[in-house]
Amino acid sequence: MKPSALDYLLCIHCNKLLQLQDGFKCVEAPQSNAEAEEIISGKLSCPECRRTYDIRGGIPRLVDVSKSSHTDIETGQSFATAWKSFPRMDERYRQQFFDWIDPVDPQFFKDKMVLECGCGKGRHAKIVADCEAKMIFAVDIGDAVEVAYQNVGHLPNVNIIQADIDNLPFGPIFDLAFSLGVLHHMNSPVSGFLSMSKKLKKDGTICVWVYGRENNRWLIRVVNPVRIAITSKLSPPLLKVLAALVALPVYLSAHLIAAPWTRLQTKLPALPSLFYQRYMTYISRFDFNEIHHIVYDHLSAPVANYVARHYFEQWFAEGGLPDPVIRWHNQNSWTGISSHNPPILAMMHERMVGRETPSGEQFKAQIQPKAES
Repeated sequence: MKPSALDYLLCIHCNKLLQLQDGFKCVEAPQSNAEAEEIISGKLSCPECRRTYDIRGGIPRLVDVSKSSHTDIETGQSFATAWKSFPRMDERYRQQFFDWIDPVDPQFFKDKMVLECGCGKGRHAKIVADCEAKMIFAVDIGDAVEVAYQNVGHLPNVNIIQADIDNLPFGPIFDLAFSLGVLHHMNSPVSGFLSMSKKLKKDGTICVWVYGRENNRWLIRVVNPVRIAITSKLSPPLLKVLAALVALPVYLSAHLIAAPWTRLQTKLPALPSLFYQRYMTYISRFDFNEIHHIVYDHLSAPVANYVARHYFEQWFAEGGLPDPVIRWHNQNSWTGISSHNPPILAMMHERMVGRETPSGEQFKAQIQPKAES
């Protein structure tokens, strides 16, 4: 971690600013500036409750298993195995990232304090760093932080922290907090959302992306029971083989059926849509390795919650976040954005004018007959 992170890290038990004990070790990163210095090992201590926390491999270890959900710990370790198996950084992640957080754009991150909840292998932290954020704190509950640190820990504005989203070691210091594809894997997704929201400044913004319940009945009724009963319990090597076998027809369908059909529809609009066409066309941009990873994720997670729009909107209301922008992504998931800053919120709504996602009662009327109850 960077020495400047010491200005922000709090004890997860009593919320007092942590102090670095003597005997720590530092290294100079390749960049020749003060902020490139890394504290590689040492201990952080709380002056109030006297608890101590290790710094190992450049990462503060701020998870206390006695305060965290056992399910969330287990899920974090499951995903850590996935990230270690698929550590590759891909230039296509940038477009995927901005598709997920749309209507937030790259300029929004400049000079901001940013919190990422569930950083995985660090792919999003790198993009945010490239957008000239002032500082990014990227947290994950499991050992995925080690992959993230290897990929992006050297960047001068990135700090990788092992922490639980439900017990974040920060005060309300962030201009933006975001979480993509993580909250729906928590034991209580809304609890994680509310924890994030409490770390925003008075004019801060939040952005999250979650699996949708709408249009995912087949996943809920077919894939979920198999995942819970069988695949999430398989050994990682065996699951990786199984995921590859499943990924092959998905890859071929995306590249040879969904994407060509979508292109054909631009010339022949009367053609009907295929099952899950929007999503399958979207993932056709990825190679087999990435689709293998996507399938592995779906089969390995101990927990996967599919979130209905009306419930998703309630999260923002409970967090005191007004009038969120809710966008249906690929007709199978939800992006939600809100801000305590009225001009920013108005700007996000403006960017959605004329977009295809129906709002409120319009969406309810369109999708409810087909949605899960």
